[in-house]
Amino acid sequence: MAHAPARSSVSVLFACRDNGGLSLLAEALANGRAPRLRAFSAGVSAAGAVDLAAVECLHAARVPADGLSAKPLELFTFSGAPKIDVVVSLVESVEKDAQRFAERSRCAVHHRWGFEDVAAIMDTHVRRLAYRRLLPDLTAAIGALGRDWAFAA
Repeated sequence: MAHAPARSSVSVLFACRDNGGLSLLAEALANGRAPRLRAFSAGVSAAGAVDLAAVECLHAARVPADGLSAKPLELFTFSGAPKIDVVVSLVESVEKDAQRFAERSRCAVHHRWGFEDVAAIMDTHVRRLAYRRLLPDLTAAIGALGRDWAFAA
């Protein structure tokens, strides 16, 4: 297992298709519950709108959702963008794009988690339930990521 650089936090970028839901959940969860992680999120295709079902899921779990916005992956290649240490592709359909980004950005690691692409579910009620069902697994995966990248202060 690779280890993080010797500093107080590790920057992680969660990538999904349109950065409207799942990756925003991951960003909010990591920033709210994983103190060693500094989380960001992005979509590999044109950034979509923030999915209110995802925001409702965060509010129900008492996770701060203020300031979340959909962004394209390319934003993190611009000068002045945060240096990303770890890229996580949350759904299978973005693995190749996330891997290319990791290689271009010289990120230490590219993790593949393969969650369901909940944002693709058309029915809002079904999508809301799907976000709630995956929240414990996403929380556990983020916790493990934080532990994997833990280091002495």
